[in-house]
Amino acid sequence: MNTKNIEQCERTKLERFLNKIQLPNSFKALGVGLVVLSFIGLTVIKFIDDEALWVRPFLKHAMLIGLLVISLSKEKIEDELIEVLRSKSYALAFIIGVLYTLFQPLANYIVDFILGKQDTPTEIGYVQVLLFMLLIQVGFYELLKRNR
Repeated sequence: MNTKNIEQCERTKLERFLNKIQLPNSFKALGVGLVVLSFIGLTVIKFIDDEALWVRPFLKHAMLIGLLVISLSKEKIEDELIEVLRSKSYALAFIIGVLYTLFQPLANYIVDFILGKQDTPTEIGYVQVLLFMLLIQVGFYELLKRNR
């Protein structure tokens, strides 16, 4: 077998796998609803003094799941261009997410130094990074799709 045949075989396997994990288009509305409800919930509990300890992490994880559902949902018409745009948006989200993870602690330190605060946590949580990356992916995907 030559390298072209191996490459084509692997590409076909990857495409079949990706098609299996994609959700139907109708799930996109479910994901949007979950993100909106989670955001509203997080906004409301920001102003409540007496909240349960589990509420905020639960809503953040619900938002994460909603964004993942949006990201994995198919378009009404799936073609090669949509696949290319989706893969470009994933690549951009990955690169920007890594840069965000590297530079956010530095930015926090600089702001804390300027403001004279010393009690601000400098670690970035995994939920924060994943939310940021999925927001970037969905945003860039929609932007690329509209500008095609």
